[in-house]
Amino acid sequence: MFLVAVSSADGFAMAMVVILVLSFGVVALLVAGIYRSGKRRENEVERLLEELRREEDERHPAPSGGGEERAPWEREEEWWRK
Repeated sequence: MFLVAVSSADGFAMAMVVILVLSFGVVALLVAGIYRSGKRRENEVERLLEELRREEDERHPAPSGGGEERAPWEREEEWWRK
C-alpha cells in the first residue's frame, strides 16, 4: 500500500474541506426534500379541501329561491340608511 506523507496542517485543512462539502451536501438534500414535500402536500391539501367542500354542499344544499334568505335576526341590507 502506498501512503503519501501529509503534514498535520494539510491533513487538518483537507479534513475540514471534506466536512464542509459533506455538510453542504446534507443541507442541499434537506432543502430538496422539503421542496418536494411541499409540492406534493399542496396537491393533497387541495384535494382534501375540495372533498370537504363537496361534503358540505351535500349536507347543506344551496337555496333554490331567487333572493337570498336571511335568518330572522339578520337586518336588511343598508338598514342604517333608513
